[in-house]
Amino acid sequence: MPHRFMIIVLITSLCGFHRAAIAGDHGFVDTGDVLDGVPVISELNVEALAAGKHQFYFRAGWRNTGQKIHIPIRILKGQQPGKKLLLTAAVHGDELNGIEVIHRLFDKLDANNLHGTLVGIPGVNQPGLEAGNRHFLGSNGGGSMVDPNRIFPGALNGGDAASLYIGQLWHKILKGNADIAIDLHTQTRGAAYPLFVFADFGNATAQQIAYSLMPDMIKNDPGQEGTLETAFMNEGVPAVTFELGQAKSWQHKMIMRAETGILNVMKGMGLLQGTVTKPLVPPYVGANYTNVYTVEGGLARLSVELRDAVAKGDHVATVLDPLGREIRRYYAPHDGRILSLATDPLREAGTMLVRILQ
Repeated sequence: MPHRFMIIVLITSLCGFHRAAIAGDHGFVDTGDVLDGVPVISELNVEALAAGKHQFYFRAGWRNTGQKIHIPIRILKGQQPGKKLLLTAAVHGDELNGIEVIHRLFDKLDANNLHGTLVGIPGVNQPGLEAGNRHFLGSNGGGSMVDPNRIFPGALNGGDAASLYIGQLWHKILKGNADIAIDLHTQTRGAAYPLFVFADFGNATAQQIAYSLMPDMIKNDPGQEGTLETAFMNEGVPAVTFELGQAKSWQHKMIMRAETGILNVMKGMGLLQGTVTKPLVPPYVGANYTNVYTVEGGLARLSVELRDAVAKGDHVATVLDPLGREIRRYYAPHDGRILSLATDPLREAGTMLVRILQ
């Protein structure tokens, strides 16, 4: 029995070695590990994948216990050649609507009807998701929290835990596997957005994507260094940030609208057959926004709703003390539309009440 066991182990090990050695020829570098029946990879090249559906886990790093961190990846490669559309969700770990959008799209679409490749990463920030927090919760030299959407493209060497995690993901999975990218977000906890897009109109394709998503509002935005959107734009890949409502929930109307918008983008890209839809009501577009912040903490009673038009001087909120007495009223500093507002009435001093796009 001991000799028989040794032979089985040897055969299994050799098979694993052979699989790892040749896997790169098939579009990915296989670590040899399998998680819940899904191959664990360390690198991806979608151009070399066979047509059809693929699922992987990407080994993005290690926790301080030595346990491995795995990021889920879904790929649908069409029978016909075409562009590569990348969808990412939960770069912030409390922003969940985009995860369901990606799952619904992959469950619905068929490779036989696809011209090109759809790549989905439904859960970029695994440490943040597990902690229920927007930040990357690595140890980072004493437990500091890092916003992962301010450190792209990260680092392959010499960075902290978050930078190394993002660097591995960027260089081994994201970079080179997208012709167009849509990064799915929501507002942070305690606040909400309508269906909203950040897009740099200096790039004609990014502008086209923004309108094809059929949002309520668009900010013509040059981007911010460190965001995933800007990292792609710096590589010449048109990208937008797609905001879907509020954190820590699945808002089904938002999810369905986002799914419809992405399918519309896919038609415009030629990934799917069909006519691009134009919304009956065009989105409100602005280039600047202002936050109205609390001076003192208290209970916020808002006087406006998302997307409301406001004029300079309009009353937008009142903050009350614990007895319900008025502490201060707040007014719109300029004309515009309500882009975001507080959903949590408990406001500390210096926190946002409303955001106005103009």
